[in-house]
Amino acid sequence: MSEHPVIAGYRGLDSADAVALGGLLARALGEPLVLAGAYRYEPAALSARALPATDNARRAEAAAHALRRARDFAGPGIDVREEVVPSAGTPGALIALARDRDACMLVLGRDIHGRVTRSLIPRSPCPVAVAPFSVALPRTTPIGRIGVAFDGSPTARWALVAATRLALALDAELEILAVGPPAGQAATWVHMARVAVEPTAVRWTSRARVGDPKGELATAAAGLDLLVCGTRGHGRPLAAILGSVSTHLVTHAQCPVVVVPPAVWRNDDGPLGITAAAAYG
Repeated sequence: MSEHPVIAGYRGLDSADAVALGGLLARALGEPLVLAGAYRYEPAALSARALPATDNARRAEAAAHALRRARDFAGPGIDVREEVVPSAGTPGALIALARDRDACMLVLGRDIHGRVTRSLIPRSPCPVAVAPFSVALPRTTPIGRIGVAFDGSPTARWALVAATRLALALDAELEILAVGPPAGQAATWVHMARVAVEPTAVRWTSRARVGDPKGELATAAAGLDLLVCGTRGHGRPLAAILGSVSTHLVTHAQCPVVVVPPAVWRNDDGPLGITAAAAYG
């Protein structure tokens, strides 16, 4: 059986919670956890004479040392690996690593200004989880309640597939959340989602709300341990694609948020039931 690891980006103590969340998810999915540390790689300048040693080796060793310390946050009973990645930009390095390792999820630390959502998620080959805190937690709270935002869109359907798989793996309850301007629209979306999850063994509830999806979903997240949502593409300008619900949730939700990127499709062999990184070729 091929591996689809969870990759947790580590840049220091402010992303220790991402390592803890990555360890929890990897353990539940039965996959390895890859701790990824990117360091700034500077190519040697062209010169007719011998070049002095660059600082690349020193920066690589510093990144490797940080990853060894980060193992403590992953928790026991899990296959933890380390990957030091030379980089001209962290988002690009993580995306390349996710493709190369056929990852099922990228996990990152708190995204205060939504930079992760804007720069990484549109190009990510797998779902991206963002942890909400900026300090290390002594222990990761078990995930017992998973919410999924559903609006009938293609990425919402894939988010529902991934959330269902996560709920089964974590023995958690799934809560379907639909927010629409008219109540009838939200009720229709709930019905669509119920039809999709009823054949599974997952325990689920549902809520239809009326109002602004950003505010309503952020409020609902306060009672959840994990929230899964999609983000739309369809060729619109990047600011329009990511300036709304997913960005707001990543920066405001009081629980970890998993965002499913636009270009995914069904893959029953993957741990989340949707495409893994290698499927993009």
